[in-house]
Amino acid sequence: MILHTVNKTAALAKCLPMLGEDDVLLLIEDGVLLGLETLQLDTRVLALSADVSARGLQTRLPDTISRIDYADFVDLAARADKVCAWF
Repeated sequence: MILHTVNKTAALAKCLPMLGEDDVLLLIEDGVLLGLETLQLDTRVLALSADVSARGLQTRLPDTISRIDYADFVDLAARADKVCAWF
């Protein structure tokens, strides 16, 4: 499993061709704004809860995007075979 982190909305276009079905897409920083768009992906999509809150999106993201905290982020990164940051 590869953990892909996206911190800017424009970075998603670069990331999409590299996503595998077992990979995880984590939206961080301004990347959480992508949660406002319709993301129909075959991979799991998560958002960093601190960044969601900082941008006032707590009630605006769909339930299909799970929120995780920093401890979960660290655990996920440690379990991943690779971590790829897209910016």
